[in-house]
Amino acid sequence: MKNFALSISISVLAVTLGSSAHASVLLYGTEDLLGTGPYPTDPTMGATLQGLTPNAVTFASQSFAHGYPFAPSAGDYPGTDQIYVGSVQTGAHDGYSVAAQRINGPQVITLDYSSLIPVGQQVSTFTLGIATDDFQFPVYGQPFTASINGTVDAALTTTLNSLDESGPITQFLTVGIDPTALEGNNILTLTIDEGGDGGDGWAVDFLTAGVTTTPVPEPADAGLLLSGAAVLGALRFKFNQKR
Repeated sequence: MKNFALSISISVLAVTLGSSAHASVLLYGTEDLLGTGPYPTDPTMGATLQGLTPNAVTFASQSFAHGYPFAPSAGDYPGTDQIYVGSVQTGAHDGYSVAAQRINGPQVITLDYSSLIPVGQQVSTFTLGIATDDFQFPVYGQPFTASINGTVDAALTTTLNSLDESGPITQFLTVGIDPTALEGNNILTLTIDEGGDGGDGWAVDFLTAGVTTTPVPEPADAGLLLSGAAVLGALRFKFNQKR
Protein backbone atom coordinates (compact mmCIF):
# COMPACT_ATOMS: atom_id res chain seq x y z
CA MET A 1 0.00 0.00 0.00
CA LYS A 2 2.83 2.41 0.81
CA ASN A 3 4.38 2.00 -2.66
CA PHE A 4 1.00 2.59 -4.35
CA ALA A 5 0.50 5.86 -2.46
CA LEU A 6 3.98 7.02 -3.52
CA SER A 7 3.21 6.34 -7.19
CA ILE A 8 0.08 8.52 -7.02
CA SER A 9 2.10 11.39 -5.55
CA ILE A 10 4.70 11.21 -8.32
CA SER A 11 2.13 11.07 -11.12
CA VAL A 12 0.28 14.16 -9.86
CA LEU A 13 3.54 16.11 -9.68
CA ALA A 14 4.41 15.09 -13.25
CA VAL A 15 1.11 16.49 -14.54
CA THR A 16 1.77 19.83 -12.84
CA LEU A 17 5.42 20.26 -13.88
CA GLY A 18 5.46 18.34 -17.15
CA SER A 19 6.29 21.39 -19.36
CA SER A 20 9.90 22.55 -19.47
CA ALA A 21 11.38 26.02 -19.05
CA HIS A 22 12.43 27.97 -22.15
CA ALA A 23 15.15 30.53 -22.96
CA SER A 24 15.84 32.59 -26.11
CA VAL A 25 17.28 35.89 -27.37
CA LEU A 26 15.99 38.23 -30.08
CA LEU A 27 18.02 40.88 -31.96
CA TYR A 28 16.53 44.26 -32.91
CA GLY A 29 18.47 46.27 -35.47
CA THR A 30 21.74 45.65 -37.26
CA GLU A 31 25.17 45.14 -35.72
CA ASP A 32 26.93 47.65 -37.96
CA LEU A 33 28.43 50.35 -35.71
CA LEU A 34 25.57 52.70 -36.50
CA GLY A 35 25.99 52.10 -40.21
CA THR A 36 29.66 53.06 -40.24
CA GLY A 37 31.05 49.54 -40.74
CA PRO A 38 31.22 46.01 -39.34
CA TYR A 39 32.38 45.12 -35.84
CA PRO A 40 35.76 43.36 -35.86
CA THR A 41 34.50 40.91 -33.22
CA ASP A 42 31.19 39.95 -31.63
CA PRO A 43 30.06 43.18 -29.90
CA THR A 44 28.02 41.26 -27.29
CA MET A 45 30.88 38.99 -26.17
CA GLY A 46 31.30 38.98 -22.40
CA ALA A 47 27.80 40.25 -21.62
CA THR A 48 25.03 38.05 -20.25
CA LEU A 49 22.21 37.93 -22.81
CA GLN A 50 19.57 36.12 -20.75
CA GLY A 51 18.74 35.13 -17.22
CA LEU A 52 19.71 38.34 -15.39
CA THR A 53 17.92 39.11 -12.14
CA PRO A 54 16.21 42.52 -11.87
CA ASN A 55 18.68 45.46 -11.82
CA ALA A 56 21.73 43.30 -12.52
CA VAL A 57 24.04 44.80 -15.18
CA THR A 58 26.75 43.27 -17.36
CA PHE A 59 29.04 44.78 -20.00
CA ALA A 60 30.57 43.39 -23.17
CA SER A 61 34.30 42.88 -22.88
CA GLN A 62 35.13 45.32 -25.70
CA SER A 63 34.06 48.77 -26.87
CA PHE A 64 34.43 50.10 -30.42
CA ALA A 65 35.42 53.49 -31.81
CA HIS A 66 33.90 54.68 -35.11
CA GLY A 67 33.41 57.71 -37.30
CA TYR A 68 30.49 60.13 -37.50
CA PRO A 69 28.11 61.66 -38.44
CA PHE A 70 25.64 59.01 -39.51
CA ALA A 71 21.92 58.65 -40.08
CA PRO A 72 19.47 55.73 -40.27
CA SER A 73 19.29 53.82 -43.53
CA ALA A 74 16.18 52.36 -45.09
CA GLY A 75 15.21 49.28 -43.14
CA ASP A 76 17.05 50.18 -39.93
CA TYR A 77 15.11 49.28 -36.80
CA PRO A 78 13.12 52.35 -35.62
CA GLY A 79 15.11 54.36 -33.11
CA THR A 80 18.51 52.84 -33.95
CA ASP A 81 21.40 54.46 -35.85
CA GLN A 82 19.93 57.88 -35.05
CA ILE A 83 21.73 60.75 -33.28
CA TYR A 84 19.60 62.18 -30.46
CA VAL A 85 19.94 65.20 -28.22
CA GLY A 86 17.75 66.20 -25.28
CA SER A 87 14.09 66.95 -25.86
CA VAL A 88 15.01 70.55 -25.07
CA GLN A 89 18.46 71.52 -26.38
CA THR A 90 19.89 74.85 -25.31
CA GLY A 91 23.60 73.96 -25.40
CA ALA A 92 26.12 71.98 -27.45
CA HIS A 93 29.09 70.06 -26.08
CA ASP A 94 30.11 67.40 -28.60
CA GLY A 95 30.05 66.72 -32.32
CA TYR A 96 26.73 64.87 -32.14
CA SER A 97 25.00 67.86 -30.56
CA VAL A 98 25.72 70.05 -33.61
CA ALA A 99 25.38 67.38 -36.32
CA ALA A 100 22.75 68.16 -38.93
CA GLN A 101 21.45 64.58 -38.59
CA ARG A 102 20.49 65.00 -34.92
CA ILE A 103 16.91 65.04 -33.71
CA ASN A 104 15.43 65.95 -30.35
CA GLY A 105 14.57 63.22 -27.87
CA PRO A 106 13.08 61.42 -26.27
CA GLN A 107 14.39 58.32 -28.00
CA VAL A 108 11.58 55.77 -27.98
CA ILE A 109 12.23 52.18 -29.07
CA THR A 110 9.50 49.55 -29.01
CA LEU A 111 10.43 45.87 -28.73
CA ASP A 112 7.85 43.20 -29.46
CA TYR A 113 9.13 40.02 -27.80
CA SER A 114 5.94 37.96 -28.05
CA SER A 115 7.70 35.45 -30.32
CA LEU A 116 9.92 34.53 -27.37
CA ILE A 117 6.99 33.42 -25.20
CA PRO A 118 5.84 29.87 -26.04
CA VAL A 119 2.21 28.96 -25.52
CA GLY A 120 1.62 28.05 -21.90
CA GLN A 121 4.74 29.87 -20.67
CA GLN A 122 5.28 33.05 -18.65
CA VAL A 123 8.32 35.35 -18.32
CA SER A 124 10.58 34.50 -15.40
CA THR A 125 13.51 36.80 -16.33
CA PHE A 126 13.89 39.56 -18.90
CA THR A 127 17.34 40.77 -19.99
CA LEU A 128 17.49 43.95 -22.08
CA GLY A 129 20.60 44.51 -24.19
CA ILE A 130 21.57 47.93 -25.58
CA ALA A 131 24.50 48.83 -27.83
CA THR A 132 24.98 52.27 -26.28
CA ASP A 133 26.88 54.98 -28.12
CA ASP A 134 28.50 58.26 -27.02
CA PHE A 135 26.82 58.60 -23.61
CA GLN A 136 29.08 61.06 -21.73
CA PHE A 137 27.43 62.25 -18.51
CA PRO A 138 30.70 62.19 -16.48
CA VAL A 139 32.26 64.57 -19.03
CA TYR A 140 29.46 67.05 -19.72
CA GLY A 141 27.09 66.61 -16.76
CA GLN A 142 23.91 66.35 -18.79
CA PRO A 143 21.83 63.65 -17.03
CA PHE A 144 20.09 60.84 -18.85
CA THR A 145 16.85 59.19 -17.79
CA ALA A 146 15.73 55.75 -19.00
CA SER A 147 12.21 54.40 -18.62
CA ILE A 148 10.66 51.00 -19.21
CA ASN A 149 7.01 51.07 -20.19
CA GLY A 150 6.66 54.61 -18.88
CA THR A 151 8.34 54.06 -15.50
CA VAL A 152 11.87 55.26 -14.73
CA ASP A 153 14.27 52.32 -14.41
CA ALA A 154 16.79 53.31 -11.75
CA ALA A 155 19.38 50.65 -12.60
CA LEU A 156 19.43 51.48 -16.31
CA THR A 157 19.42 55.23 -15.65
CA THR A 158 22.37 54.91 -13.27
CA THR A 159 24.24 52.75 -15.76
CA LEU A 160 23.78 55.17 -18.67
CA ASN A 161 24.98 58.04 -16.48
CA SER A 162 28.11 56.06 -15.58
CA LEU A 163 29.28 55.74 -19.19
CA ASP A 164 32.09 57.80 -20.71
CA GLU A 165 31.93 56.89 -24.40
CA SER A 166 33.86 59.86 -25.75
CA GLY A 167 35.39 59.08 -29.08
CA PRO A 168 32.68 58.30 -30.10
CA ILE A 169 32.58 54.76 -28.71
CA THR A 170 29.92 52.06 -28.79
CA GLN A 171 29.63 49.50 -26.00
CA PHE A 172 27.03 46.82 -25.48
CA LEU A 173 25.51 46.26 -22.04
CA THR A 174 22.65 44.28 -20.57
CA VAL A 175 20.34 44.95 -17.63
CA GLY A 176 17.82 42.74 -15.87
CA ILE A 177 14.27 44.09 -16.04
CA ASP A 178 11.80 43.23 -13.29
CA PRO A 179 9.09 41.01 -14.86
CA THR A 180 6.45 42.97 -12.91
CA ALA A 181 7.36 46.02 -15.05
CA LEU A 182 6.40 44.19 -18.25
CA GLU A 183 3.10 44.59 -20.11
CA GLY A 184 0.67 41.77 -20.81
CA ASN A 185 0.96 42.38 -24.56
CA ASN A 186 4.66 41.35 -24.49
CA ILE A 187 5.79 44.68 -25.92
CA LEU A 188 8.48 46.67 -24.11
CA THR A 189 8.87 50.40 -24.68
CA LEU A 190 12.29 51.87 -23.88
CA THR A 191 12.47 55.65 -23.53
CA ILE A 192 15.72 57.60 -23.13
CA ASP A 193 15.92 61.37 -22.71
CA GLU A 194 18.45 63.91 -21.49
CA GLY A 195 18.01 66.81 -19.10
CA GLY A 196 20.28 69.74 -18.42
CA ASP A 197 20.87 71.71 -21.60
CA GLY A 198 20.33 68.62 -23.76
CA GLY A 199 23.61 69.17 -25.56
CA ASP A 200 25.30 65.78 -25.26
CA GLY A 201 24.29 63.66 -28.25
CA TRP A 202 23.88 59.88 -28.06
CA ALA A 203 22.72 56.92 -30.13
CA VAL A 204 21.87 53.19 -29.99
CA ASP A 205 23.19 50.75 -32.58
CA PHE A 206 21.07 47.66 -31.81
CA LEU A 207 19.23 45.97 -28.96
CA THR A 208 18.50 42.47 -27.71
CA ALA A 209 15.79 40.92 -25.58
CA GLY A 210 16.67 37.78 -23.66
CA VAL A 211 13.79 35.93 -22.06
CA THR A 212 13.58 32.88 -19.85
CA THR A 213 10.16 31.42 -19.20
CA THR A 214 8.48 28.89 -16.97
CA PRO A 215 5.19 27.03 -17.44
CA VAL A 216 1.97 28.76 -16.48
CA PRO A 217 0.18 26.51 -13.95
CA GLU A 218 -3.03 25.20 -15.47
CA PRO A 219 -6.18 25.56 -13.34
CA ALA A 220 -6.99 21.93 -14.11
CA ASP A 221 -3.56 20.90 -12.86
CA ALA A 222 -4.14 22.73 -9.59
CA GLY A 223 -7.46 20.91 -9.12
CA LEU A 224 -5.87 17.59 -9.98
CA LEU A 225 -3.08 18.28 -7.52
CA LEU A 226 -5.60 18.90 -4.74
CA SER A 227 -7.58 15.79 -5.66
CA GLY A 228 -4.41 13.72 -5.77
CA ALA A 229 -3.38 15.07 -2.37
CA ALA A 230 -6.78 14.17 -0.95
CA VAL A 231 -6.58 10.62 -2.33
CA LEU A 232 -3.04 10.27 -1.05
CA GLY A 233 -4.13 11.47 2.40
CA ALA A 234 -6.99 8.99 2.50
CA LEU A 235 -4.75 6.11 1.50
CA ARG A 236 -2.22 7.05 4.12
CA PHE A 237 -4.98 7.24 6.74
CA LYS A 238 -6.23 3.76 5.85
CA PHE A 239 -2.69 2.42 5.86
CA ASN A 240 -2.07 3.86 9.31
CA GLN A 241 -5.37 2.46 10.62
CA LYS A 242 -4.35 -1.06 9.58
CA ARG A 243 -0.95 -0.85 11.28
